[in-house]
Amino acid sequence: MHADVHADLAKLSFLLGRWEGVGVAGYADEEEFQFGQEIVFEHRPGLPYLHYRSSAWRMNPDGTLGDLVTEESGYWRALPEEDPADREEGAPIVHLEVLITHNEGFLESYAGNVFANRVEMATDAVLHTSTGLDVTASHRLYGLFGDNRETLGYAWDLAARGHSLRSYMSAQLKQVGKGAEAQ
Repeated sequence: MHADVHADLAKLSFLLGRWEGVGVAGYADEEEFQFGQEIVFEHRPGLPYLHYRSSAWRMNPDGTLGDLVTEESGYWRALPEEDPADREEGAPIVHLEVLITHNEGFLESYAGNVFANRVEMATDAVLHTSTGLDVTASHRLYGLFGDNRETLGYAWDLAARGHSLRSYMSAQLKQVGKGAEAQ
């Protein structure tokens, strides 16, 4: 980890960098399709959050990137370790807070935990504009896997348009750039 990365980000440092790969998306009333994706996690020296951005494009039959499917950006804020004595009995352990805005006109606020190069988080609030996608909940998993933990995998479950929480997008990405500082 870089010396200028905030100490609270140590548990999220495995995410730092630029990741590219392919995935599959589909929903209850949408046909499944393949997409290409880029995800970037950057830090600002000394601050306890990561800047996050992601773009996904529909894959053309020849394997090239086609039309833009979705874009999102936000901030992943690491929480300092809490004293177990200060936590209310039965309350879940929360290691991070995440805000993600979407070009489809909605914003998600997540709470989650981090364990051994794995993040699991669920929405605690979702807002959308009057013309935005009617999303009511999300759940996401991110984690490293492979012989050398070289692949970032993720799965995103979504509740939208009157449907309950169900699989929406998943992908496997390889790191193509180390965690440069946000500009």
